[in-house]
Amino acid sequence: MKTGMLKSFAVLILIIHCAATIAYAAVSVDNLSLVLTAKYKANPIFGTVRAAESGLPLHSGSVSLNGQSAPIKDGHFTLAEVPLGRHTLQITGPYRQPTTVTITVEPGLNRFDLQIGSSFSQEEIDALARITRAEAEGEAAAGKAAVAATVLNRVKSERYPATIIGVIYQRINGRYQYSPVADGRINLPPRPEDYQAAFQALAGFDPSNGATGFFNPAKTSDRWVRSHPVTAVIDRHTFFRY
Repeated sequence: MKTGMLKSFAVLILIIHCAATIAYAAVSVDNLSLVLTAKYKANPIFGTVRAAESGLPLHSGSVSLNGQSAPIKDGHFTLAEVPLGRHTLQITGPYRQPTTVTITVEPGLNRFDLQIGSSFSQEEIDALARITRAEAEGEAAAGKAAVAATVLNRVKSERYPATIIGVIYQRINGRYQYSPVADGRINLPPRPEDYQAAFQALAGFDPSNGATGFFNPAKTSDRWVRSHPVTAVIDRHTFFRY
């Protein structure tokens, strides 16, 4: 009888040991699964993109990574399902030098504050601020930014020169396109508010809605400028696209 009890006890001990071994193995497998999941988990990333010359948020553009791209809207972008680790991120935008940066995506929330340089030289940015003062002195901030934006819209257009200085000093049939160039007001030094308007336009802010020209209805009766679609009316200026 005693021998039978000992055998039963030994069997019970063996069963308990086997159960414990199986449970430990299950926990180990679960832990390994958690480690592998964490290692290969994909996280969304959030970021801001600013113009390097001003620190203003970029109004438009795009970012791309591993074949995935996302638009930049008012300086912000989101990329979903980005694997953990180091990646190369490409940034593009209007009036910008395409830029590549290396980022490291880690578990948890990933936010990146990035900058992208202008495709224009400081000389051209200064010229944009000067023509903004000359053409929009006395206008509100939106009116100044709109004037600066029309110059940049001409740079983008195939109808006009491909540089800011080329647009400002362009002559057609011997006539300057901007009266301040002819009368010398283009040489007035730009003020902080003029630079701010130029910076806003360079960051993609365009209250003119894509205009390539503008006029003051109180100062001109020219039929040509009045013959094109109006895109905006801001303060004393009417903006049009040609």
